[in-house]
Amino acid sequence: MTEQKSKYFTVMIMPETSAIEPRRLRVSRHLIIGGIAGAVVLMLTTIGSIGYAVYHRDTADQNAALRTERAELKADLDAFTARLEKVDATVQRLREFDTKLRALTMVSDPDRHLAIGPVGGEGMMRAADDPEGEEESALRRDLFGGSSARSAALVAQHLEAIHGEAEATSTSLADLSSYLGDQQAVLSATPSRSPTHGYVTSGYGMRVDPFTGLPQFHAGIDFSARMGAKVMATADGIVVAAGKKGAYGKVIELEHDTGLVTRFAHLSKINVKVGDEVRRGQIIGLVGNTGRSTGPHLHYEVRMRGVAQNPQRFLLE
Repeated sequence: MTEQKSKYFTVMIMPETSAIEPRRLRVSRHLIIGGIAGAVVLMLTTIGSIGYAVYHRDTADQNAALRTERAELKADLDAFTARLEKVDATVQRLREFDTKLRALTMVSDPDRHLAIGPVGGEGMMRAADDPEGEEESALRRDLFGGSSARSAALVAQHLEAIHGEAEATSTSLADLSSYLGDQQAVLSATPSRSPTHGYVTSGYGMRVDPFTGLPQFHAGIDFSARMGAKVMATADGIVVAAGKKGAYGKVIELEHDTGLVTRFAHLSKINVKVGDEVRRGQIIGLVGNTGRSTGPHLHYEVRMRGVAQNPQRFLLE
């Protein structure tokens, strides 16, 4: 016969002194086993909780680091974008200045065989058509898609392209500068600056006459300026008219070596006389409201052999 296991355990508590009798505690076997199992479960639960907390703490730290990195990358992208916009604007101004200089000095005139060639190439035309550029759009997509290496490469590529474009523009303008060294007199005699400080309120071409309400050709441009504002010569020239002239009121006309004539009308004061030689930027009169005028302003014309030209074609400032 097999020996039957006891359902209970007896625990003896032995005092250190013989004066006290030993005590016996009877404990159920199932209670001991349950206690041990509970202790094991509690220990495992504690270990799991600690592991879970450590895991999530590490994950939270990683997520925080990723969010910080993403924010830094976005800030870098915004800074790059601002720099690209400034460089693009600078190149655009250089391109426009280059084009106007060529037109004014006839550098691009095929009959004189002086053409230096266009600034930039097909890539520049694409940049002009798409100011933001495909690279910049891809840059943003890659940044928010997590490809920071690709983003940095695209930034470097775009900056390199713009740098090359700026270098080409700079070389072109250097060529112009070399040529213009022998053409200073021509440039000085070309009406290429603004005649006064003000805003253009009426352009060249057909417009509604403010007096009759009917369509009428406007042979110049009007600058809105305060009464008495300075009027300056737009190029070197000789005064060929200075006085009243019908609807123009008080008017000054300058003849330039390039064959052009500039006219300044509705003046309140004339500071020059016929025969005077004037320099570009010299004050020749003051803004007024004389003649056929609805308020203080300067009417400015550019004529070639008596035919009115659009003055804004000549303005560099």
